[in-house]
Amino acid sequence: SVNLADQGLSGTIPPQLGGISQLKMLYLEFNSISGTIPSEMSKLSQLQLLYLYNTSISGTIPPDTSKLSKLEHLSLHSNSISGTIPSEMGKLSLLRYLHLEDNDISGTVP
Repeated sequence: SVNLADQGLSGTIPPQLGGISQLKMLYLEFNSISGTIPSEMSKLSQLQLLYLYNTSISGTIPPDTSKLSKLEHLSLHSNSISGTIPSEMGKLSLLRYLHLEDNDISGTVP
């Protein structure tokens, strides 16, 4: 697991994080992270928990998020994410916790 929550980090999420093939938990909440969620994150096939809330992430939820087949918790609330929830996310059969409020997301949950 990588826990860098509330560490005063700034900048973007490095695409190289997608290369940590055995990563199960990623905590980056309460930092000043900007930019979008890199598509390389979809390579984290073992990821179970992803906490990116209370950062400054913008853009949309990447459709490739559906490749995170072991994902159980996804917390993206309190950011600047827009658009809709990709229909592909309906394939995440293990997802138990989806926290998206305080964004500009519209539409329905797949």
